[in-house]
Amino acid sequence: MDRLLALFVVVLVAACFAPARAGWSQGSATFYGGADASGTMGGACGYGNLYDTGYGTSTAALSSVLFNDGASCGECYQIACDASKSTSCKPGAGAVTVTATNLCPPNWALANNNGGWCNPPRAHFDMSQPAWLNIGVYKAGITQSSTRSKWPECTY
Repeated sequence: MDRLLALFVVVLVAACFAPARAGWSQGSATFYGGADASGTMGGACGYGNLYDTGYGTSTAALSSVLFNDGASCGECYQIACDASKSTSCKPGAGAVTVTATNLCPPNWALANNNGGWCNPPRAHFDMSQPAWLNIGVYKAGITQSSTRSKWPECTY
């Protein structure tokens, strides 16, 4: 229960990502999978053990709007926290690059602004905890962000 509450608080505080940068889109982000990202293994893209396949901990599950029935698997995104819209940003943080490796499924029991972060039409990233900690503070849960695609090449 404490873990679920912590996740909810993190998601609630970090609800929006959107630095005012040319070529960037608004979205939101949360995190999951634990400090070593072991809870992110497997996933809807079928990559299995993300350590063994070379993806490591710089990964994210995408909301169905972004996941596009799996067409976005392997695509890279840069995500930056928008400090002008969120107090959950890590001070001085830039952007982090993540690879799409999973689907963040909708939660139809919750409103998309109150726990249903992956519900359509939201552009949402459920990042591995290590990736999240590059841009957001642990206690936050959800933050406003800006994102941009870096496809076809991932550079970490």
